[in-house]
Amino acid sequence: MKYKTNITDVLPALSLCPPGLSMASIIDEISRATQSITASRNSVLAVYTISIYEWLDCLPTEVDLIYPSKWSSIKIAYFLCRYYQLLVWPLVVFSYLPDHNVELCHSLTKFATAVLLPLQIFAPAVMLMRAYAFAGRHKGILAILLFLYLGLIASDILFLCIDVPTLPDITFIVLQDTGCFPDYSQRPNLLRLVAALGASSLMDFLSLMVIAIYCLRTHSTRGTLGRAFIRQGLGAFVIMLVIHAGALGTYLNPQSDHNGVGLPYALTLSNVVACRLILDLRRKAQPTETEIHRQHSQLVDQDLWIIDESGEYQHFPVASPPHPV
Repeated sequence: MKYKTNITDVLPALSLCPPGLSMASIIDEISRATQSITASRNSVLAVYTISIYEWLDCLPTEVDLIYPSKWSSIKIAYFLCRYYQLLVWPLVVFSYLPDHNVELCHSLTKFATAVLLPLQIFAPAVMLMRAYAFAGRHKGILAILLFLYLGLIASDILFLCIDVPTLPDITFIVLQDTGCFPDYSQRPNLLRLVAALGASSLMDFLSLMVIAIYCLRTHSTRGTLGRAFIRQGLGAFVIMLVIHAGALGTYLNPQSDHNGVGLPYALTLSNVVACRLILDLRRKAQPTETEIHRQHSQLVDQDLWIIDESGEYQHFPVASPPHPV
């Protein structure tokens, strides 16, 4: 990744810059662009590293809880959230990290953006399926959620895959080629990104609203597992809302050298959170041998004879062990 640092090398390219800009302003813009590109490249590597770490960290639990279970929509969603990103990020790394010429980047940027699109829709699908199951598999609820989900897919295709904004040609001239990045720094393109991320957050919010309305109408949270899903689902929604807001914040600050750094995190961490949510709920519904041993150990600890300050013994009764849902 070699950039032109000698001013005589970039003088021909400077003649293509908008008139009225001073030499100092142009050089400052070039410096900011190189720093932003470096930060974006580092963020892609960081996100891919997080994906691999999360996979390895959760693999033992995945083998115990996911592999033995029967094939279902939630199992398929788990594998898509977990393994699709592991497969496509090497392609994105190839698109972002090496230097490419402008002709290749016009097509490679669009292709890399298209393969990242599913990362935007897998996690909301998990929330949709959990909301449908929580609401007693009501067909009317499913129809409403599917209609909203199809709207999410359509909006993501419209805002992320049609007329993908690429870096200006002058960027490749000045920087002597660079990575193939989508360019959402301009306001019209930024609004498209806001709409895409906002649609995903709205879908998660509506799934949670379905659960909240069901709880209010039935005056029930469907037991321990239901309460766990409400708590974890709300936590996942808040986490993703913060991540989406942070990703957009990197674009909203025009003076930032980190434009675009947050987008890879927004696309990847939503799937990481979805996988964690599935594993946590499976762990509560079907505890592994390790979990059962830990629960029994806690019950034994609670049943110990404890000497109080007066020297008398107090006995704490053992609670009944939780039954798998």
